[in-house]
Amino acid sequence: MNGGVAWILVALGLATVIVRRRSAAIVLVTAQSIALGVAAFALAGGRDAEFKVASAALVLKGVVLGAALGWTMLRTREPLPVAEGIPAAVRLIMAVVLALGAAALVPSFGIAATDGDATVALVAIGAAIVLLRRSTLLQALGLIVAENGVAIAATSAHRGLPIVIELGFVFDVIVIVAVAVAVHERIHDEFGSGDTGLLRGLRD
Repeated sequence: MNGGVAWILVALGLATVIVRRRSAAIVLVTAQSIALGVAAFALAGGRDAEFKVASAALVLKGVVLGAALGWTMLRTREPLPVAEGIPAAVRLIMAVVLALGAAALVPSFGIAATDGDATVALVAIGAAIVLLRRSTLLQALGLIVAENGVAIAATSAHRGLPIVIELGFVFDVIVIVAVAVAVHERIHDEFGSGDTGLLRGLRD
């Protein structure tokens, strides 16, 4: 994958760490997913038809998940913005440190160094989003960001991974996000908000 594209995907992930509005975060991650699929298509010239199918699946995943999360956001309006426990600047620093540390420690998986670093960085950034954001929808977006990191490795591997594995990644993340959305809606119905901080007030 083109190194510039890989780092644009990382930048979109970092923007999701700090952006305040859920709608903006959904747009960022949807754009990231679609850009990843388009970049995969750019590599499809010297590869077989299965790789093109997998690339199309990545684009479709971005569109479907973006639409599903956007629809869920419209159905579960927040009365007030979810108050984050950690300031945006601190979240950004923590995510960057985590991404750089992971990229330095984890091997490149036999793919280009830039793609390997971007893969590990995005997985780490996705984990940071899940850990540092309190909105359940933003946590679901963190899972997509992490999966996009795995997809970079899959598309950058020599001749690409087998289509069964690549489509398996896509299916898994769709199922996981579907479960996350169901949990989000349940929390919102119960508390009137998707703020996971409210769960800390629960007692056995």
